[in-house]
Amino acid sequence: VYKLLVNLLEWAQLQTGSISFSPKEFSLFDAFSECEKSIQQNALSKKISVVNEIPEAMKIFADENMIKSLLRNLLTNALKFTNRGGMVIVKAREAKNRMVEISIMDNGVGIPENIIPKLFVIGEYVGSKGTEDESSTGLGLLLCKEFAEMHGGKIWVESEKGKGSTFYFTLPENN
Repeated sequence: VYKLLVNLLEWAQLQTGSISFSPKEFSLFDAFSECEKSIQQNALSKKISVVNEIPEAMKIFADENMIKSLLRNLLTNALKFTNRGGMVIVKAREAKNRMVEISIMDNGVGIPENIIPKLFVIGEYVGSKGTEDESSTGLGLLLCKEFAEMHGGKIWVESEKGKGSTFYFTLPENN
């Protein structure tokens, strides 16, 4: 319920233009580490290993609150759709045009091929129950798309049913 309320509040703020956009330089490693703490109990209860392979020195130029929300949403989804004892790996690398590419990979249940094109489309409800009956609002990925695009980045997914998913997004490097 809490996640739904946070997502609804952020979505409403985005739609009304009342969410502030305040980009600054910060450590992606530190931002992810903070987000990891917020999902740590869920990971422990499902015995899922979360591996942070983001270079410690990597800095980005972005709105820190939006990026933390984006990371939390993708991490929560990765845990939700990964079976007990699974693994989630987060990486970041320099990409073209002074961008950083972040990936969140799980070895979970994967996404059916016919659902992938609908994931980031408003009006296409694709929420589904997690591996332990966790609920879905269907808003989290829409927020992630909005936040990535507000930074001049993009978001996409590669997935294979039964083998897991990797969500990617890009953000500007430090100035």
